Amino acid sequence: MGALRAHKLVCFCIGWVLFHQPICLVAAVQGLDHSAKPETTAGMNLPVDYFPLNLGNRWIYSRTDSRFKKTESIKIEIISTPIIKWKTYYVVSHLPFVPGLENANNILIRFDDESKRFLRLAPEGELPLFPVGESADAKFDVSLDENQKQVPNRMSYLTCPDCADAGMEIVFDRGIGPVSVGLTFAWGTESYDLKSAQVNGKQFGERIQPETARPKEAKSGPVVSRADPNLSLEVEKKESEVHLSLKVKNPTDSFLSFKFATSQDYDFIVKEKDSGLEIWRWSKGSYFSKVSRNVALLPEKEWKFEAVWDYKDNERNDIKHGTYQIVGILTTNEPRESQAADIAFP
Repeated sequence: MGALRAHKLVCFCIGWVLFHQPICLVAAVQGLDHSAKPETTAGMNLPVDYFPLNLGNRWIYSRTDSRFKKTESIKIEIISTPIIKWKTYYVVSHLPFVPGLENANNILIRFDDESKRFLRLAPEGELPLFPVGESADAKFDVSLDENQKQVPNRMSYLTCPDCADAGMEIVFDRGIGPVSVGLTFAWGTESYDLKSAQVNGKQFGERIQPETARPKEAKSGPVVSRADPNLSLEVEKKESEVHLSLKVKNPTDSFLSFKFATSQDYDFIVKEKDSGLEIWRWSKGSYFSKVSRNVALLPEKEWKFEAVWDYKDNERNDIKHGTYQIVGILTTNEPRESQAADIAFP
């Protein structure tokens, strides 16, 4: 692994297309503020700007396998940004050099500001994208050049750093992302070298040509379903109020995506059963900001929204005796209503 690291840390050059001049990737980030440079390796994590997450970011690598002396082009890109449980994730097409994700597609990742770590969403919950510590036998470390001097704005992720015929190193450049990957196996080595990138609107290396339309290939990973959710309304009548609960369940094994035009997620409406006249609306008098949102509901999971109705109408007057109908609403762009529940007063 030591020989691999010495080889992979030699600065390689790519062209900055904007000026059509060959430059070193290290030079591309020399002008950045060095204050973000980690001081020590103990407990080191990868800062957020060493793997920029933004819709449309893409990286193209040249992959080489020592067994077959074969080189192929590998493209990685961020293809969507779903919101799941009020957290924004970035769907990365694939990350074949990240441990445990070699054959995975459509990987949901985000940077957690509290733990200062990149996380990925798995069926069992959120997991570190780059595990570190003794159990993982992995760590982040500063990157060194051929003279064993620290390279500014560059970090390395190392697994099994003391192994002779196993382990890997991912080299990250600040403002760009992974620029070089080296993997060591008993049978030989595998490497990924960045050839071009489009990151946060900036172009690095060879110009990325627009793709021509081609048939889509089926990929494993999170799939977004167009099925409808199951809405159920629960009404609990008490002496002075009614407790309302709207459950929205995803009955499928795929993601359900919902579009909202405002910050409002749900509503409850009470109508006179005989006339159909609306007498109370939970959201009446509330303000919701106008914001276009896409929110995903995980497979086999549900949302629960609750409210309390105090037997008053929208004008805060006592309601008259009679039978009323209550519905719960998921306030998507095309609102979805639950089945109505009848309630008698008193």
